Amino acid sequence: MTRERSSFAPARCLVTGGAGFIGSNLTRALLAAGCEVTVVDDLSTGKREHLPAEPRLTLVAADLASWRGLPRLLARTDYVFHLAAQVGNVLSLTRTERDARTNVLGTVRLLAACRGTGVKKLVYSSSSATFGEAQRLPIDEDHPQQPASFYALSKLTAERYAGLAAELWGLPAVSLRYFNVYGLPMEDSEYTGVISIYFGRLQRGEALIVYGDGGQVRDFVQVGDVVRANLLAALRGRPGAVYNIGTGVATSIAELARTMREVAGREVDVLMQPARAGEVRRSVADIGRARRELGYEPEIGLRQGLDEIWQSLR
Repeated sequence: MTRERSSFAPARCLVTGGAGFIGSNLTRALLAAGCEVTVVDDLSTGKREHLPAEPRLTLVAADLASWRGLPRLLARTDYVFHLAAQVGNVLSLTRTERDARTNVLGTVRLLAACRGTGVKKLVYSSSSATFGEAQRLPIDEDHPQQPASFYALSKLTAERYAGLAAELWGLPAVSLRYFNVYGLPMEDSEYTGVISIYFGRLQRGEALIVYGDGGQVRDFVQVGDVVRANLLAALRGRPGAVYNIGTGVATSIAELARTMREVAGREVDVLMQPARAGEVRRSVADIGRARRELGYEPEIGLRQGLDEIWQSLR
């Protein structure tokens, strides 16, 4: 990652949602590269404490869908990393209007504000949720997209806006479809990733809950690999292109629960609960395009990543 980081300095970067899980990791990487970074985050889920005290970092607490300062900021921005979103398939079933406002309207306003500026690349954070239930594995970028939740639909809609902005406006926008991202800082809520939830329960000595039969398959990718994918996409991404960002390795939820109990050394129970609406059964990435065009290669295996998190929590 050192080569990619050095290629950015002394760029001026905007990270929307930069106080969140992935965004704060990306912000730190950009600062380490010598960049000047502005974070725009409404702090509904992001936290100020996720960000370092750094003179080259400016935090703007604002709603992207309504903030009027975008044009002025983008007039002096080199790279835009758009991660601001309401995240969660289940959450989108009850907070549907906010989901659309944040994920669709916020993205459209950002794309429009970037039009005609000197922005070198806009990297949009999309989601593997846009595919819906897999018709084939691994899932490549051309796999049919059939969203099974409002969240998935909003991410797909924003992704299509980004693609058309590249085609119709010449905006250098690239989209990354993340699979299941995990890492630090952990976020403990009903809607956070299963790994964060399981580690929280393991810390408290509580049973791990598995929805359905545990045979659901996921592609877990460590946040450091996702950060590197963002840097590579900003430097090498083809405008209008979409790239899957995962590992290509399939892990069942039942297997994940076993591995996490082993890593933590905690013999807690595993409780089976009914399957939840809006969740797909199988999701594993084909990352061939990202390998070929970006030079992306995941570096952190699941067990190593899980062990690093657990050691930090002890």
